[in-house]
Amino acid sequence: AASSIVLNLAEGSAKPTKKDRIRYYAMAFGSIRECQALSDLLTFNKATNEGLDKLAASTYKLVFHQKP
Repeated sequence: AASSIVLNLAEGSAKPTKKDRIRYYAMAFGSIRECQALSDLLTFNKATNEGLDKLAASTYKLVFHQKP
């Protein structure tokens, strides 16, 4: 799930249309949520959870605050 975040963000940033970019950013956002769930299950330290929360917030904006 962690590598999927990076790979989908990278691939999305290279797409020619906004609609395609948003699609890949949405997949990255889903992978972030997976990592957050795993972090909760494995009780990682607070810094890891905060980093994932910041990444989720940034990716959320890429997906949901753009017009296709």
